[in-house]
Amino acid sequence: MARISVDYDLMYVLARQIWHLRDELDVSSQTKHDFAAGDIGPRRDTAEELTNFYGAWQKSFREAWQVMTDLGNLLDEIGKAFYDQDAGTAVNAAAMAASYQRENIRAENDAYKQRQDAMYKRAEAANLERRQKPGQLYLQRQQEEHEKKRAALQKEQEAQAKKQEGLIKQQEALQKEQEPLRQRQDELDRRQQELWKQQKAEREEQEASFAAKQEALNKEAETLRNDQDPLRRQQDELQRKQQELWKEEKDLRHAQEALYLAQQAALQQQQDAYDAKSEALTKKQAALWKERDALMRKKGVTQGELDAWQKKQDALWAEQDALWEKEGEPLQKKWDDLDKLAADQEKAFDPLQARQEALDKQRQALADQQEPFGDRAQELQRKQQDLWKEQDAARKTLDGEQEKAQGDLDREKDTLQKEQDAFAPKWDELDKQQEALWKDQTANEEAQKELDKEEEPLRQRAEDLQKSWAEEQEELQKKPAWTPESGEPNPLNRNRELGGDGPSETPPPPVPNGYERDDENGHTKVEYKLDANGQIEVDKSGNPVETTVTITNKNGLTYRETYRTLSEDGDSVTTTHRSDGTVSKVYLDVDPGGYDKGFMKRYVTDENGDTQQIWTKAPDGDWVLNMDKETYFNSEAGQEDPQKFLDRPPAYLTVEKPLVDAGGHLADSASTQGTTTTLPDGNTRTDYTRADGSVLRVVTTDMNRYVADGTGEIQEVWQKNRDGSWYLRDSITQHQRYGDEPPLGTLGENWR
Repeated sequence: MARISVDYDLMYVLARQIWHLRDELDVSSQTKHDFAAGDIGPRRDTAEELTNFYGAWQKSFREAWQVMTDLGNLLDEIGKAFYDQDAGTAVNAAAMAASYQRENIRAENDAYKQRQDAMYKRAEAANLERRQKPGQLYLQRQQEEHEKKRAALQKEQEAQAKKQEGLIKQQEALQKEQEPLRQRQDELDRRQQELWKQQKAEREEQEASFAAKQEALNKEAETLRNDQDPLRRQQDELQRKQQELWKEEKDLRHAQEALYLAQQAALQQQQDAYDAKSEALTKKQAALWKERDALMRKKGVTQGELDAWQKKQDALWAEQDALWEKEGEPLQKKWDDLDKLAADQEKAFDPLQARQEALDKQRQALADQQEPFGDRAQELQRKQQDLWKEQDAARKTLDGEQEKAQGDLDREKDTLQKEQDAFAPKWDELDKQQEALWKDQTANEEAQKELDKEEEPLRQRAEDLQKSWAEEQEELQKKPAWTPESGEPNPLNRNRELGGDGPSETPPPPVPNGYERDDENGHTKVEYKLDANGQIEVDKSGNPVETTVTITNKNGLTYRETYRTLSEDGDSVTTTHRSDGTVSKVYLDVDPGGYDKGFMKRYVTDENGDTQQIWTKAPDGDWVLNMDKETYFNSEAGQEDPQKFLDRPPAYLTVEKPLVDAGGHLADSASTQGTTTTLPDGNTRTDYTRADGSVLRVVTTDMNRYVADGTGEIQEVWQKNRDGSWYLRDSITQHQRYGDEPPLGTLGENWR
C-alpha cells in the first residue's frame, strides 16, 4: 500500500498565494476602458467591437477569479482539516506530556520533602533521645546495683542447692541401709493381709454354718405363723369391731355432753338471775330485821310503829312467795328435768355395753384357741436362744484363735519397729540439718522477695520511661516534620552533624499549573482550571477537573480542545475550537438511561448545543453512529419529523450548576435548612430561601423531584435511578420559551 504524505502548511500558504494572485488579477480586471466612437474614428462598428472584446475579456477574468477563489478555499479547507486532525492527535500527546511533567516534578517535590522531613525527624529523634538519656543512665546504674545483690543471692542459693544435694545423698544412703528392714516390713504387711483374708474366710464359713440352722428355725416360725393366720384374722376382725364400738360410744358421749352442757348453761343463766333477785330480797330482810331490832331497843316504841314494821315484813314475805312461785319453783323443776336427762343418757349406753360384753366373750374364746400355739412359740424361742448361745461360743473360740495368730504377728512387728527405731537418731539429725537448710533457703527467698520489692519501683520507672519514650516516639511519628512556619526552634541547631541550620540541597521547582512548549512545528500550551487558591482543581481521584490544550503552528493556525469531567462515573464533555473557527462539543454518557449496564452514549453538538450526531457503544463493541442530523433530515423520515432537531444531551451532562444537589438541598449552600411540608399521597415540599432572598420550592415524590421558583414555575426535573440515587433529567436552561407557557410547566395547586 502506497504511503501518502500531506503538507497542510504548504496547502495553507498556497491557498493564500492563490488568493493574492486572484486579488491582483481582480485589480487588473477592474481597470476601466471606454471606447468612444469619437476616439476610435468615424466608424461606430469599430468602437462597438472593441467594447464587446473588452466585455468578453473582463468575463474571463471574473471566471478566473471565481476558479482561483474556489481553489484557494478548497486548499485552505483541506489544509485546515488535515491540520485539525493532526492537532487533535497532538492534543493527547501534549496532555500526556503535561501530565508526565507534573507528575515528575510532583514526585521530585515529594521526594525532596520526604528527605527534608526525614532529616528533621532524625534531628527531633536525636533531641528526644538526648532528653531521655540522663534518666535512662541513672536507672541503669540502679538496676546494675540490684543485679549485683541478686547475683550474690543467686550464689548463696547455688551453695544451698549443693548442700541440699549432699543431704539427699545422705538420706539415700540411710534409706539403702534400711532397705532390709523395709523388705521385712513388706513381708509382714503381706502376711498381715493374708491373715486378714484367712480370718475373713473363717468368719464367713462360721456364719454360713449358723445361717443354715437359723434358716431351719425361720421355716418353723413361718409354719407357726401360717397356722395362726385364721386366728389372727379373727383377732383383726374383733379389733375392728372394738374400734367401731369405741367410736360409737365416743360420738354418743360427745353428743350427750354437748346437749347437757347447753341446757345446763341456759339454766345457770336463769339461776344466776333468780339468785340475784333472791339476794336482793334477803338484803331487804336483813334491813327489816335491823329495823325491828332498833324498834325493840327503842324506849317508848308504839304499837303503830310495830304494826307498820309488820306490814313491811308481810309485804316482803309476799314478794318472796311471789318470786318463788313465778321463778323459783319452775326453775327447780327444770333442774330436776336436767337430772332426769342425765339418767336417761346413761341408759342409752346399755346396748353398747351389751355389745362390749359379747366382744369380750369372743376375745376370751379366741385366747383359748391360741393357747396351744403359744407353747409352740415358746419352744421355738428356746431353740432360738440355744442357737444364739452356740453361735456366740463358736465366735468367741474363733476370735481367740485369730487373736493369738494376730498377736504372734504383732510381736514380730514390734521387734522390727525396735530395729527401725535405731535409725531414728540418724534421721532426726538429717531432719535437723534439712530444717536448718530450709530455713536458710526461706531466708534467701525472703531476701529475693525483698529485692524484688525494692526493684518494683525501678521496674515501674523503667516501664514509665519506656512508655514515655514510646508515647513521645509515637507523638513524634504523628507530628508533622518541622517547618519554619511552625514557630518552633529548628531541631538541627543541636544536631549540626545532620545538616547545620537547614538543608543544603537546592529544592526542585514547584509543580507547574500548566505546560508550554515551542518547537519547529509551532507552540503548544496546556492549561488547567484553577481553584480559589490558585491550584489545579482536581476530582476525588486526583485528576484535573478541566484541561485545555491549544496547538498553534508556525502559520498561525490554532486548534484548542477543552476536556472537562462531569461526574465521578466518567461522564465528560470535550469542547473543540478548530482552526476554521467552528466549535463542537462531545458529551460522553457512560451510563445512559434505558440501556443495559456497560453501554455508553456520545452526543456531538455545535457551539449552540444543537445535536449533530449520536453515537452508542456496546460493552464489547466499537462506537456506532446511530443518528446524523444532515443524513436524517435529508431522508424521508426526517422531512416528516416535526421536531426538526435530534435529541439533546441529558441535562445532567449540560447543566454545569444545578439549583439543587442529588440530595435535594441547595447546591450553592448545602447547609441551608429548609422548611418541609407533608403533601397528599406521602409527597413532601421543602421551601428554601436563597442568599439573594428568592424562594426555591422542592417537591419530592416517589420517583421524581420538581424544583420550582417562588411563582411555582418548574426550573428542574430530577428522577430516581433503580439504585435509589437521583439524576437531573431536565432543566429549563435547555429549552426556549415560546409565549407565556413555562417550558417545564408549573407546580399543581395541591403542591403549592
